[in-house]
Amino acid sequence: MIFALPFWYQLMLAMIFGAIWGSFVVALCSRWPRGERVSDGRSHCDHCQTTLGAKDLVPILSYLWLRGKCRYCGQSIGISALYIELVSAAIGLCAVLFFSGGQAVAAAVFGWVLLPLVILDYQKLWLPNRLVLALALAGVCVGPFLKPETGWPDRILGGIFGFLALEAIRQVFRKLRNVEGMGGGDPKLFGAIGLWLGWQGLPITLLLATIFGFLFVAAAYTLSKKSARQLPFGAYLGMAAFLIVLLLDGQSA
Repeated sequence: MIFALPFWYQLMLAMIFGAIWGSFVVALCSRWPRGERVSDGRSHCDHCQTTLGAKDLVPILSYLWLRGKCRYCGQSIGISALYIELVSAAIGLCAVLFFSGGQAVAAAVFGWVLLPLVILDYQKLWLPNRLVLALALAGVCVGPFLKPETGWPDRILGGIFGFLALEAIRQVFRKLRNVEGMGGGDPKLFGAIGLWLGWQGLPITLLLATIFGFLFVAAAYTLSKKSARQLPFGAYLGMAAFLIVLLLDGQSA
């Protein structure tokens, strides 16, 4: 079993699998907003449309070897692809560093399923229902391994209260201001996170996500002296939830 492997092998495998998952997330977040499916044909260069070979698709290493450019037309690939693969590898690394056994696997799954949600919300202000549902189902199936001390009543209440809390805020804001202050996907995402963390983990997750939002607004105003664009609050919720899991539930290996 993988848990019987030496610690450094577990770290390596978690980072390799994370990088591979990150490569999939890059394709998903690139194709899905354009109405394409990841399964629609082989990967190709967006500029010259040349089909990419296996040596062009090795996560992280291909980007570094090709210096961020297409082998065939020389156009820039975009550094966000490298960042996503590195972050996904880091999620696997952190899961093994902070947890052990099945808990480490569950922590990695939590971070990896959150990753495309964070990216799509940050880039497109979009939280696809199918991805949120996948996070919720993973919370039901894998969540108990991540937080075994959290019982099913707490998880169910977390799912219900997580959704209702943000949905109530969204509806009140819309009534008072006559504009949408929050997307409809944010309450669903918060409810899915509640299935993982239980209701006890929701207040601190919401607080940390709000802090991230304030920091974003402050940074945007400082850099441009203009008000920030609409906040990707779902992205902040996802980042906050994974960070809370590491800091509050993780133990150094």
